[in-house]
Amino acid sequence: MRISYFLLTVSLLCAACGGRTLSADHARDLIMRTPGEALQEDDIEVVRVRQVTGTEAIVETRLDTAFRLEKESGRWIVREVRLGHGEWEKVSNLLRTLEEVRIAETRMMIDKVVEAVARYQSARGSLPSFNDYVSLSDVLSPEFLTPLIRLDSWRQPLAAERLNPNSIVIRSAGPDGKHGTPDDISRTFPSRSP
Repeated sequence: MRISYFLLTVSLLCAACGGRTLSADHARDLIMRTPGEALQEDDIEVVRVRQVTGTEAIVETRLDTAFRLEKESGRWIVREVRLGHGEWEKVSNLLRTLEEVRIAETRMMIDKVVEAVARYQSARGSLPSFNDYVSLSDVLSPEFLTPLIRLDSWRQPLAAERLNPNSIVIRSAGPDGKHGTPDDISRTFPSRSP
């Protein structure tokens, strides 16, 4: 099954634009180079360029895309995808890679929050008072936590809990979106000794 055009929203940093407005032609050229020369000029049509800030733009495109499907137990399943003239990629590999990236990004977010708690304690001599993660982030931001972090990479709220008077745990529910399951991502301040 071939889908000839597909709406794709791409966020581009316009540092290469030198502060000028991003044109549709320039955006298309940047996008064509992004996935390792897999796209050709006729693979992509820029529908709209919206400059969000002086350094960021959203480019909506129609992109030549193909999907390879396979019938399994009487059901059609999408197995691979190809952008433009690029190589076929297994959908399962792309989803697994995306999950790994989200896990790594969420760990980095939690690390930043824990570092902000450490800076707060160093400056104020005690841990912050809070009822939940939102109130903790309100205490930390903007002096100790900039930018404000409230959601994990799955766009789910982070959680915080005081374990005792001297320690705090920051948690993400992880890929399944449910707290208290094995895929939760957490870090305790201060770090627990192994």
